[in-house]
Amino acid sequence: MTNAEIRLLTEFLDSPKRPDGTLRFHELQGFLFTIASSPETIPTSEWLPLISNDEDFGFADEDEAQRILNSIMAQYNEVNTAVLERSRELPRGCSFDDDLYAKFDENSSIAQWSRGFLIGHDWLSEVWEEYLIEEMDEECGATMMVLSFFSSRQLAEAYFDDSRPTRKKSDKRFEQFAETIRELFPSALASYAHMGRTIFEFLLEKADTDETRH
Repeated sequence: MTNAEIRLLTEFLDSPKRPDGTLRFHELQGFLFTIASSPETIPTSEWLPLISNDEDFGFADEDEAQRILNSIMAQYNEVNTAVLERSRELPRGCSFDDDLYAKFDENSSIAQWSRGFLIGHDWLSEVWEEYLIEEMDEECGATMMVLSFFSSRQLAEAYFDDSRPTRKKSDKRFEQFAETIRELFPSALASYAHMGRTIFEFLLEKADTDETRH
């Protein structure tokens, strides 16, 4: 995906002309990560409307529609490549702010990515539940917690409270917990992608085997 395509898509998604709830660029990255990591192939026709909150994108004309849709697919292909490689690299343009609480800011690239991830994972939760074996369930839950942690401070503090129910809460302990989550983020990216692709490849192989038998 070129820098020009990124600028074009970012400006389009950020425009007040878009429907309320339209995903912003880094939210789109997080959302597409869940689509690419899904245990099942999700048709473009099913996930594309979610980007604009199931409303019309409001394209100015056919030319703009083509350019934007091409840019969205280019971003999907970039995300999909990272998923196939089980990449530990942060998504392009995403970074962690040195200030802990700035990471939860609405405009933080990581907060946006995590919100998009959470939207996608929640939407696909039934797909995951259908195929997750017991041995993977705990890992999936832990990985999902790490990747959605920075979506909001409220959710992050809820995760923190759940992890230390008998300990006295303090800002310092929360900051230490958040720093641990930050350190785990790259491996969680690879782990989530690996789980989804492993299930997908197993199902594909099983379908091929069943077809051969018949």
